[in-house]
Amino acid sequence: MIEQKSRKKEEHRIEKTKRTLLLLLATAAIIAMPDLQAQNNTNSPFSIFGIGEIEMRDFGRTAGMGNVGIGIQSENFLNRRNPAGLSGIDTLRFILDVSAAVKFSEFSTTLYDRRTTNFNIKNIAVGVRLTKGWTSSVGLGSYSNVGYSLREQQYIQGTDEYMNINFRGNGGINKFYWANAYELFRGFSAGITASYLFGNTTHFEETEILSIKTTHNVSEFKLDFGAQYSYWFEDHTRITVGGTYVNKSDIAVQRSLNISSVTAIERNQRLPDLKSYVPEKYGAGLSILRNKRDAEWIFAVDYQFQNWSIDPLRHKSLTYTDSHIYSAGLQLTPNKRRPEKYLHAMRFNLGASINKTYLKVNGFQMDDYSISMGVGFPFRNSSFVNIAVNAGESGTGERGGITEKYVLLSVNISMIERWFAKPQWD
Repeated sequence: MIEQKSRKKEEHRIEKTKRTLLLLLATAAIIAMPDLQAQNNTNSPFSIFGIGEIEMRDFGRTAGMGNVGIGIQSENFLNRRNPAGLSGIDTLRFILDVSAAVKFSEFSTTLYDRRTTNFNIKNIAVGVRLTKGWTSSVGLGSYSNVGYSLREQQYIQGTDEYMNINFRGNGGINKFYWANAYELFRGFSAGITASYLFGNTTHFEETEILSIKTTHNVSEFKLDFGAQYSYWFEDHTRITVGGTYVNKSDIAVQRSLNISSVTAIERNQRLPDLKSYVPEKYGAGLSILRNKRDAEWIFAVDYQFQNWSIDPLRHKSLTYTDSHIYSAGLQLTPNKRRPEKYLHAMRFNLGASINKTYLKVNGFQMDDYSISMGVGFPFRNSSFVNIAVNAGESGTGERGGITEKYVLLSVNISMIERWFAKPQWD
């Protein structure tokens, strides 16, 4: 009896040590993530504008389902599309979620083709239910990226010569967030996410004799809101509807200028702040979960709208316009209740997305069409490794401009630990 109690106490001590190490690992990764992102950005010429190319995907569990999530709720899912979805997390579970992605792109114009490869750690987050009705999650993710290299020839007045000008940029904006969900009554949850945007981007304009470096620094807060309602039909089917709202965020971009030349003459100065903002965003989602005869099916659709057309950006042939994103996805778990084989416990995903982006080039709106598929591999304590592949094309199609064909491979690790369970001693 004494030996059994001692063994139970030792197992409990080991579990506490594992939890502490897990928290330290998550903290270290969150601290290191901005440096990792600063080294690996995008390779998109359109990231030259504003605060860069805004990240529209979240690279989580539903990456293979077209990145749906506004109307999805699950006991082991850190939902970054809708904070209200966190209320589905089980009382005894602590979740550590890490996502990374590599993107293979081919950019084409009437003049050239260019291939690029980029790797990014996209998100790291932890989540846990704190009380019966309150669930919370904190994390760090990529908000926008800058990475471009362009060349332009300009005519030198009074001569018959042209001068080459190189434009390049790098950096990105990170997002540290604290998401909370509150179950107000059975089936209905409300959520709020407070985010702090921070980071810097660097832009260079270089000729053979002159180099102009402009640095942009961002430090701003923003709020996102969400709600979900779920209803079960005959214990086999659950329908969940959700909605999200992101308020308009005014962003003050601090700018500094450095000019140097071959004569070693340098000039540093502080420029006036650049007033920018991210407009309001609305989203709606629906999911249908069917769990009968041990197999589980989930079908989900999302719609998102953002009012970018009120931004007065005008840059030669480019303007902002309203964006619309349509997403749909399907997930199958062959035998979730009583899996007899490893294959039965795996998750299989399919999805598609149409993104009418916020950029208009030469009067034509840029579109992004993609299809996706993914597989979730379970391991202990209901944890999963989720691998997804997105293939798509972005651009103005046959109407000119730049077209990007890409393959995006993402990996998401969702580690689940059982917490707050009291050890039982005989």
